[in-house]
Amino acid sequence: MVHPYIEEQEVRNCVRRLSENWGLKVAREGKHIHLLVQPGRSVLNTPMEELRRSIKGYDSETDLYLMGVIWLVIYNEADNELSTTIKWENEGLTYGEIEDLVNQVMEHWNKLNEESDNQFSKDWSLAVTRMYKKWKVLRYNKTTKGRVVYAKDSRIGLIDTAARELEKDKMVFIERTAQMSRVTPMPVFRERLKLRFGNLDKYQDRYELLKVLLEDVKESGEVSA
Repeated sequence: MVHPYIEEQEVRNCVRRLSENWGLKVAREGKHIHLLVQPGRSVLNTPMEELRRSIKGYDSETDLYLMGVIWLVIYNEADNELSTTIKWENEGLTYGEIEDLVNQVMEHWNKLNEESDNQFSKDWSLAVTRMYKKWKVLRYNKTTKGRVVYAKDSRIGLIDTAARELEKDKMVFIERTAQMSRVTPMPVFRERLKLRFGNLDKYQDRYELLKVLLEDVKESGEVSA
């Protein structure tokens, strides 16, 4: 099916019509063909239902929202200034670095929310208070016999679960060590990011605005370089 799709326009048109009927999207980017679920249109499930089915042990919406923040932080590293992007592609991010970034983003967002009397949450449709409270009660790293344990009720455990979802789609490679795992991007990562946010105008605008929020955190000096 792959070769006919690449070589014949009629096949591509047929696949496109069928996928659109199911609220899906098939697109070629780089060396890969991607199958994407169209937000709010798929007859298969909603994004939240899909996450609950895929992610075992994390059932609350707040947990899933926090995973969304983790993914956003990772995506932002790939779509940042050139020096940061090169570092991300060559060295990746350790779970500890991701934890630090997410923590400082949550602290900054909570500060903005408190100063605006919760207007920040309303304007951005973000459950800031719920996410902040849950993030604060999650444990820090736990070690057993010198090895980091990715416990469910820990920040690192939540980050590991979020990273594994990206790994399932071959978007990242997780280098697992006794002390701290590291996430590095695979070629599919940038392709998927471009397809997902580059061709959905509504969500592209939202993504760009969230990027501004992340940059606001960095410019405030609350995120270490």
